[in-house]
Amino acid sequence: MRLAQLLTLSMALVLSACGFHLRGTGSFQFALKELHFTSADRFAPLSEMLQQRLLSQGVELTSSAEYSLYLGREEHTRRTISFTAGTRSSEQMLTTTVDYEIRYAGLPALLTGQAEVQRTQSFNQNHVSASSEEALLLRDEMRNELVMQLMQRLQAVRPAQLEQLRAEAQVKADAEAAAREAEQQRLLQEEKLFQIN
Repeated sequence: MRLAQLLTLSMALVLSACGFHLRGTGSFQFALKELHFTSADRFAPLSEMLQQRLLSQGVELTSSAEYSLYLGREEHTRRTISFTAGTRSSEQMLTTTVDYEIRYAGLPALLTGQAEVQRTQSFNQNHVSASSEEALLLRDEMRNELVMQLMQRLQAVRPAQLEQLRAEAQVKADAEAAAREAEQQRLLQEEKLFQIN
């Protein structure tokens, strides 16, 4: 019994010393310490997984945060990429994508992107239930990878970068508002001239 415990402890130390960690359990250092999280479907598995990972890495999710992270809906596609001659089996490409944005107040999105994961699945029409179960497992694995991609991209975001993007977006929004105001004034002047004539 004691030997088994020592062996387990030794293996754990060796694996951790060489940098091994289970997929999806890496740690991230975030410059953004708080975010307002919004989603097209807040209770979708991907949304819940991403929120849990952010919280576990010390990012506070609060509605009072300066910047918002918006997560779109997971999109799933499946297409056949090959057939096996003489059988009812095929290879299919599963693709899962999700769009995301980082926003500030009422300004247009400061950063936009899309995470995408693809997997190949063998599909046999003689064993539909087994193929369906495999597809569900693959989708779960793909969702985990999407979360990892999103975490890596969010880790790369710096407050100074967002400040610069926010300032540029504000200048653009102000210019557009001024142009709309000028157009309204022009239309009012034309209307007054029309009434006088």
